[in-house]
Amino acid sequence: MKLHYAGSTHASDPFTAGIQLFNDGEYWHAHEQWEICWRAAEGMDAEFYQALIQTAAALVKWQQGNRRGFQLNWAKAQRRLARLPAVYRGVDLAALVAAMEAL
Repeated sequence: MKLHYAGSTHASDPFTAGIQLFNDGEYWHAHEQWEICWRAAEGMDAEFYQALIQTAAALVKWQQGNRRGFQLNWAKAQRRLARLPAVYRGVDLAALVAAMEAL
């Protein structure tokens, strides 16, 4: 699973570190980085980070073979993603949804 991101992942901020970790399959660590962002965010940004966190949590459950945990976390993420534009902060959320639904 990869996030399509229009920016650079060479920066050391938690957001881009989370993207790099996610794209490396390190979903739990990506989740932890995005929690830093989420705690400082408001409004639509908070919604965005929470959606990424819940998506990463779903993928942790998927890696563990926990289908129910995957479905529950993904359902929460989907509700948040539905309220966001197709691309937000350089992340192609429409592609993320399509890839997740293919799982």
